[in-house]
Amino acid sequence: MKIRFFKVTITIISLLLLFSCGKEKSIQAYKIGLLSKKLVNFTIKVPNSWIELNDNSWELPKPNFWEISLAMSSTKNINWFSNNLLILKDKLDSRVTSIDFSRFSNIWIKEDYVAYKELSQREITFIDEDKSVLYTFEARYNKNTPRLKFLQTAHICKSNSYLLTIALSSLINDTSKYEYILESFKCNNEIKK
Repeated sequence: MKIRFFKVTITIISLLLLFSCGKEKSIQAYKIGLLSKKLVNFTIKVPNSWIELNDNSWELPKPNFWEISLAMSSTKNINWFSNNLLILKDKLDSRVTSIDFSRFSNIWIKEDYVAYKELSQREITFIDEDKSVLYTFEARYNKNTPRLKFLQTAHICKSNSYLLTIALSSLINDTSKYEYILESFKCNNEIKK
């Protein structure tokens, strides 16, 4: 009986170690598939298979108060949807931290989406050591679109605010590699707050 219990315990521990190592290896492999996208004001790592969308693209939203700094999309479709990244920029009228701006943005966003449901929120640290809040939520763009999963945060670079959003198929459960993309954002040629 003791030998059997010992074997079961060893098997469970081995499986847990294999699972945790497998997940870490998949994130490490994913990092290899990223390239640095450097713009004038910021740099972010993006999947090398994703394509940049231009301002004339019909897929891009037309924000009222924001300027689109970067829009990228996966070339793979999951249920007729391509995972994507959208970075919006706006000038700041007052001094605010990335954490506070992320919290304010999340309040506004709740009113812009249909069927908003927050899944989680946590503090993140960007590669340039600025801190913010990362919100993961499910919502629809409107009542005719499918439910999607969103990861959203904000970063302040000097007098500019950047709202970073990754939209994913709701079928994706492990968002860690997409969180890594957002955490790779850093300010260029600007003094951080």
